[in-house]
Amino acid sequence: MKDVLKRGNIISKIRDGIDLDEIADYAKNQVFSNGPVDTVVLEILSYFKLFQPNYFENFELEIIEIMGLFYKNPEPDTLQGVVFDMYSQYIRNTYGNNYTPMQADILKQIKNKQFFSFSAPTSTGKSFVFRNLIKSCQNDVVIIVPSRALINEYYDRIVEIVDVKSVNVLAFVDRINIKHTTHNIFILTPERARELFKNKSWLKIDLFLFDEAQLSDENSVRGLYFDSIVRRALKTFPAAKYVFAHPFIENPEAQLKRNDVIDASASANYNLKNVGQIFYVHDTTNKKFYHFGTDKTILGERKLEAKFDPIENAIRSNGSVLIYVPKTHIYNKTIYKQFDKYIKLCPKITDSEALSMIEELEYYIGSSNKDKNFYNSDMLEKLRLGIVVHHGSMPLTARLILEHFTQRGYCRICFATSTLEQGINMPFDVVYLDRFEAKKTLSVKNLIGRAGRSTTDKKFDFGSVIMRNNAMSAFRKVIKSNESIAEISRLDTKDDNLDEKYNEYKDAINNDQFSDEYNLTNSDLEKLKTDNVTTIIPTLLDMMFVDGKLVGPDVEMKEIYDDFQSLYQEYLGRELEVAEKAVLSSAIKIMIWKVYGRTFRLICQYRYAYASKVAERRRLNKEGKKNEADKLNAKFMYGCHDLPDKKLKSYPLVSTKTYAKDVDYDLIVYDTYDYLDKLIGFKLSDIFYAMFHQYYKVTNDSRAEKLAKYFKYGTDKKDEIWMLRYGFTFDDIEWVEPYIDSIDENEIVFSDKIAELDDIKSKVIEKYIYK
Repeated sequence: MKDVLKRGNIISKIRDGIDLDEIADYAKNQVFSNGPVDTVVLEILSYFKLFQPNYFENFELEIIEIMGLFYKNPEPDTLQGVVFDMYSQYIRNTYGNNYTPMQADILKQIKNKQFFSFSAPTSTGKSFVFRNLIKSCQNDVVIIVPSRALINEYYDRIVEIVDVKSVNVLAFVDRINIKHTTHNIFILTPERARELFKNKSWLKIDLFLFDEAQLSDENSVRGLYFDSIVRRALKTFPAAKYVFAHPFIENPEAQLKRNDVIDASASANYNLKNVGQIFYVHDTTNKKFYHFGTDKTILGERKLEAKFDPIENAIRSNGSVLIYVPKTHIYNKTIYKQFDKYIKLCPKITDSEALSMIEELEYYIGSSNKDKNFYNSDMLEKLRLGIVVHHGSMPLTARLILEHFTQRGYCRICFATSTLEQGINMPFDVVYLDRFEAKKTLSVKNLIGRAGRSTTDKKFDFGSVIMRNNAMSAFRKVIKSNESIAEISRLDTKDDNLDEKYNEYKDAINNDQFSDEYNLTNSDLEKLKTDNVTTIIPTLLDMMFVDGKLVGPDVEMKEIYDDFQSLYQEYLGRELEVAEKAVLSSAIKIMIWKVYGRTFRLICQYRYAYASKVAERRRLNKEGKKNEADKLNAKFMYGCHDLPDKKLKSYPLVSTKTYAKDVDYDLIVYDTYDYLDKLIGFKLSDIFYAMFHQYYKVTNDSRAEKLAKYFKYGTDKKDEIWMLRYGFTFDDIEWVEPYIDSIDENEIVFSDKIAELDDIKSKVIEKYIYK
């Protein structure tokens, strides 16, 4: 076999049916001896499956067995297969499930150690282990994930395996339904996890699970917050088990070192893979695709022309294709022209379930496809063809719908940014790297990990990865590179690239100078009590309330906006720069709309109507002046940006050089979500809640308490707040409130009138029905 390897060109040999027995024996022996760890061996097996399916069928079950894919329940008839079948029976008897050897070892390590940090490739089934581990816990469980999209992923899977009537599965930290539940499973981002510490008195946490824990090494504020949650959790809940999971990290033990938890700990780096992959380059000049191997000395020095278009094949066979693109190319729509050939292959969707999802999304974002000149969403137009866009500024509810849409098989093409790196269960048949960033090696590995669906079928699964012609050499280096994370936390180093506020935050975490009640540093809380703050607040309250009631949104708001901006500057301890002021002004306007109960769809429509001059264009169209309406220039609008940032430069989301009719409704939707989620929800609401709540505690001014509740919950009504805490949305509250007799932390008591609810509404409340 060594001679065959030396002669190389194995891809072409398999395609042409040359030396098949020798190559197959080599691949089988490698997997049997070392496990499915070698990318080249898995490439060889994938090419057998692609080019020689009938030949491969003779030993496919044996390959599945010796790969340890016991969940596929293969029935091998070879000696090697029988040996592994005995191993699978041992695992089943010991751990009670058809785990792979890697999965079984993860369970063993978690059982024996308080702290366990490990690394494993994507699509190796670690989430299956986690679900069963979570199910076995008798007390509270906390799962920390890097994004809200992953909250959805976990939530959907966990509610399928636990009794939601007796276990609270929550995407926030709260104490509800005490009378009927035994414990809680919290699925949280680092930002939401801060709520754990103010509730520590009643929590009894068995397990902390940090998924995608490489976030701790991210050179961003979010990486800083992640590390701060780990540090605070270790101090506050010292008896819990801690599990850190990473993809493709060579030194998972670094997570233990950086947090000084070496005792009672273990780490492991698993390289086993469940699926194979085939790699292509796309020559956009001659529009051809070529096979190439990650190791050219074995698989072939030269790329080999493919006799088919792998993207077209996947779409025509009802498969799905992920195309990794820059966010700017989604925003400016260039992706649709670039990949027009494949978009034309996607027929209009007729499935009723898929259409129902599209209608749900259309209502949520406030778009309309009936009037193409106003409130039209190009994103939804493409979705009707099975074409999905996915990125970090996509609203959470929209992402959840799109992920379900994709998982149910309705997606043909998904244009996505790196948001899909982070463990979201959206596998594709083909991954096309239109953007290849050689320096972001971990990002590249995570993205190509989306190629190939690990099914329970008794077959060898593989996916395809495609890149531009000029990326081939760099890709080979990336695939062989080793990734590691720092052994020293950024909490323990100074970062001059961040605003001084973040260095203050680090100092507060390290010195226990942090308020659990308000999610702010103690020094920040002191700033919020200054004479300037306590002078501005009553003025604001006088403008916003009449006879103790919040005034309508039609009052003059300029002074209100200015006062909120002054309050933020007091918190910051400095004057804002010009660009910072512009962004904050937009954020405050959106925040006030939320206080007045405006929904996400309405806020998007307000902002679009302003930027695109909807009222003026409608009037001109009505007067028969369509040409004049079409030539109107848009209103200037600032886009969202993180604050504080002294270096921020002014830039428009919508420019006055744009025609009003050309303002992109989707762009407004994405930017509005960024404001609400990343700036208001993550930062401003905490700051203003603390200001007004502290003022209430000193003055007993009920108006301040009401406004504080509006910042935190969006309402000051006690029952509505409880309904929100139980997981109902404001849309739910409108119809569910008349059916509730009483609600508090112990339980919800529904009236007998719930019998008249339709099936959809009954499903929303069924987990709280105990009759």
